[in-house]
Amino acid sequence: MVDYRFSYLLTALILIFFLWVHSVLGVEADPGEGKVVYEMKCLTCHGPKGKGDGPTGKFLMPPPGNLTTAGAKSAEELRNTIRNGRAGTGMPPFRGILSEKEIEDVLAYVRTLAN
Repeated sequence: MVDYRFSYLLTALILIFFLWVHSVLGVEADPGEGKVVYEMKCLTCHGPKGKGDGPTGKFLMPPPGNLTTAGAKSAEELRNTIRNGRAGTGMPPFRGILSEKEIEDVLAYVRTLAN
């Protein structure tokens, strides 16, 4: 008699792996949703147009980044800044606060602010 338990287990693990890969890499960014998150989490420092002139940002040293020039940075650089913050600045880490989907959405929205 053939024992199929191993093949069932292997099939289940492969399926879980592909679902995980899809959930991580298959995130479709929505700039509209990113704007909502931006307005809740970023606007007070970066300002309504992303120029670093928000009501709180005016008092930070160094001043918040001007996101209208963010086009010069790679998506990975911006993603890393959103996740991990920037040491020595007022930029806090959002890892664990924002989901990966929200981070991708904010990144897509920030790209719309660039000149």
